Amino acid sequence: MKPVALLIAAGAFLLGAFAAAPAHAQLSENGGPVSYSADNLEYFDGERRLVLIGDVDIVQNDARLRADRITLFFSQSSGGGAQQGGQGGLGSGDIQRMIAEGEVYYVRPAQSARGNRAVYEVAQDAVTFTGNVVVASDENVIRGETLVLQIGNRRTTIRPTPGQRVRGVFVPRNNPQN
Repeated sequence: MKPVALLIAAGAFLLGAFAAAPAHAQLSENGGPVSYSADNLEYFDGERRLVLIGDVDIVQNDARLRADRITLFFSQSSGGGAQQGGQGGLGSGDIQRMIAEGEVYYVRPAQSARGNRAVYEVAQDAVTFTGNVVVASDENVIRGETLVLQIGNRRTTIRPTPGQRVRGVFVPRNNPQN
């Protein structure tokens, strides 16, 4: 696999993970129910903000997001209007923004990304991982300080720590057609 193809492959799995209809955040390209667990949950109804704290684990189909803390910001509009009983609007509206902090891991079969922080902005159609970023797909690995995925235009950018360089390893396939 050529270095450019590696970047495309590394970004493509993350792009596919967040590629859903506009204003609908997804972890898995196949969508579906999202399950989560955390040591603590706080919901701020006036701010439409849900905070999951402590060993947070979010799973959707074959995708998993783990972090020390994940904050979800919801839009004011919701699909239904009726709030779920006793939850003060918890779970209503679409996710506008998601911030994962602490040891952040995003994992799908044969592919993963790691960083100290990840921010998913639905309106900008972009995901940004920062801090000791490592992207791995099969045996291929890319390291840098910042990973920016612009989902709609399928662009992946990896930037190094100032004064350093992006580093990576790719393993060519033993296929004469490549």
